[in-house]
Amino acid sequence: MKYKRKQKFNIFKVLSIVLIIIFVILIPTIIQKLIKIETIECESQYDSCPQELELRIKNYELRDYKTAKKQVEYILEQNIIINSYLIQYQIPNKLKIDINLKKPRYAIYNNNKYFLIDKDGVVIYETDESNLPILIKNEANLVIGEKIEEKDKFALSIINGLKYLYSINSGIIINEELKVVNNEGIIVRFPLEGDKDVLLGSLRLIFSRLNDEVKGIRIEEIDLRFKNPVLR
Repeated sequence: MKYKRKQKFNIFKVLSIVLIIIFVILIPTIIQKLIKIETIECESQYDSCPQELELRIKNYELRDYKTAKKQVEYILEQNIIINSYLIQYQIPNKLKIDINLKKPRYAIYNNNKYFLIDKDGVVIYETDESNLPILIKNEANLVIGEKIEEKDKFALSIINGLKYLYSINSGIIINEELKVVNNEGIIVRFPLEGDKDVLLGSLRLIFSRLNDEVKGIRIEEIDLRFKNPVLR
């Protein structure tokens, strides 16, 4: 009868396998630490990236790939004007960043500055001029990155509708109401809540009837704050 030899446990073989596995796992990290990023390029849907953002991410040029990518990702994640982004490594030493910027839809004029607002009502940045629908509000606590009040958002939606209907681009909140003036000098007063489509529809109907029925009578004000509109 033949007996099989009992195989001896080879500690060196096991250690070799473990070391190879560890090395394979660590290869990506080692390579990322060895690659030095010489250039970081940034583009948006509008061609170039905002200057302030570009200056910040370029601080991480001449860093290793892992550090540069991690820090750039952090900057992009924290930036409220960025909707989405893509970071690509390009051989031999470049990071290419493509970003999609949030689009401002409205503006609030306060303290000689225009605060631009996105579709969700978030203040995304401020500027010195704007051709967006503008809400003038003398008393406003606007903080970049935070949402505006619901009544301000409602007022902006009214102004946005008026811009397309009658080329009225701005309005002002005074005493808890929205006031706008059309091209003929007629003051229109809106509430700061309600159904936007009903209010704008009522205004269209009033202007239509004024044009058809009222000849030679001067209307100075249309008040839509009540169930039945008031003409003065």
